Amino acid sequence: MSASPMCSPLIIGSLRALTPMIPAPMCGISDRAMRELAREMGCELVMTEMISAEGFRRRDRKTQNLIDAEGERAPVGVQLFGDNPEAFGESARILEDQGVALVDINAGCPARKVVGSNGGSALLKDLPLLGRILQAARAATSLPLTLKYRSGWDVDSLVYLDVARLAEGEGIDAVTLHPRTRAQGFSGHSNWEHIAEVKDAVRLPVIGNGDITSGADARAMVTQTGCDAVMIGRAYMGAPWILRAAIQALTTDAVDEVIDRPPSVAERLEMLMRHGRRMAERKGERRGVIESRKLVTGYLKGVRNSRPLRMSLMRVETLEGMEEQIEIHHPHLTDGL
Repeated sequence: MSASPMCSPLIIGSLRALTPMIPAPMCGISDRAMRELAREMGCELVMTEMISAEGFRRRDRKTQNLIDAEGERAPVGVQLFGDNPEAFGESARILEDQGVALVDINAGCPARKVVGSNGGSALLKDLPLLGRILQAARAATSLPLTLKYRSGWDVDSLVYLDVARLAEGEGIDAVTLHPRTRAQGFSGHSNWEHIAEVKDAVRLPVIGNGDITSGADARAMVTQTGCDAVMIGRAYMGAPWILRAAIQALTTDAVDEVIDRPPSVAERLEMLMRHGRRMAERKGERRGVIESRKLVTGYLKGVRNSRPLRMSLMRVETLEGMEEQIEIHHPHLTDGL
């Protein structure tokens, strides 16, 4: 496939010249180690894990530790969830004082725990409440504010255009639409046409999210919808090179076959080990190594004869153990993509 027209640098409020690709905030994934790898892949704006606005304003230690951005290269954004406008306002003010570059408001998370407390995509059933949250955050901070949301609660209550117009009216600086409903979860396909309709309806920067697993997909979304940038979520879990491919697809004239060429086995193993080391540095060796297990399947996806290595890495608890198992099994692995 030939290259598509290149995207302009993304502008979100006072943030200028951003790459038109943002890694999505993901619980348990978007930690400091992952953000540092994302920057190596070429990302400029990175996001922390989603945190509770109520917990953060109450100075809950666990909630504050999820940010882990002290001394990190800017810009770093923080995504808040909840249903209390005052909590969003106060949290946004505190985050600005702490040097955060952007605050994102979550109205899209479909997780039962979040929705059960009236946060995330539950806000799509109460647009007046969502409006009050946007107002409170906007009144509290001069930081760039963004909103990430879904098309609606279900197919009978699609509100993606209403929400985009609401956000624009409340002074939000950009919106990110994942065009699935909460009822869909992550099943089926996202409806990119909803992104195109939002782009036509508002003057805000519109960021498209959903079903992007390659640089070719990123190009296709921009071509089909006219969106200003893309956001990639689940696909980069254990596969950070997808972020690099998407940036290249949107900012260069390289052809898809080049930008989406999968990394070699050696490159994958080196990046997995580097990722594990960084997690150990931030969280302590045992915890970091254990938490890195959730990334192993992604790093080894498509690699032939990788099952023994995957199984052995699920048992190790030290960096030395990781290195030993990779050294033992590497000679038996071959590229399968």
